[in-house]
Amino acid sequence: MADQPDGIVLRRHRDLVGRHWQVWLRRVLVGVVALVALLALFGFMGQTPSTTSATAAPATLSISAPSTVRGGLLYQARFTIRAHRPLKDATLVLNRGWFDGLTIDTIEPSPLNQGSRNGAVVFELGHVPAGSKYVLYIEYQVNPTTVSSRTLTATLEDGPRRLLSLSRHFRILP
Repeated sequence: MADQPDGIVLRRHRDLVGRHWQVWLRRVLVGVVALVALLALFGFMGQTPSTTSATAAPATLSISAPSTVRGGLLYQARFTIRAHRPLKDATLVLNRGWFDGLTIDTIEPSPLNQGSRNGAVVFELGHVPAGSKYVLYIEYQVNPTTVSSRTLTATLEDGPRRLLSLSRHFRILP
């Protein structure tokens, strides 16, 4: 049989004599990590989408996106515009909370034009006929170092005229 390595005391390191509480500490810590993983697996830690809507006479804006996300993960926000009357120049304005600490993977379908207005991102969507809907998908990835809670605002405009505005609470977990 081989000799025991230098610095190893079999009674302490193999038989754990005098270290019984440390074994339970390790078990509790591993249990906490496993509990967090189980809670995330069953949807108790974000990523479940919720829908928020606002209606005005010319149109309805609905947003389907999670209200809580975790750093490093991917998610999707879906903006649905239902036109009750024709929208000649539909424009969706999103405040900086929709972009700060988040990486945009894709925007589909591509807006006709996009730009910035006082720190907000402006998507020019073009003509939306009465009775039809326009759906815009934005795929995000949460930057792993971002932890915050913020209010997200989306405003629907028709040319220079503001039609409606919608706010949501958004939380990013570590």
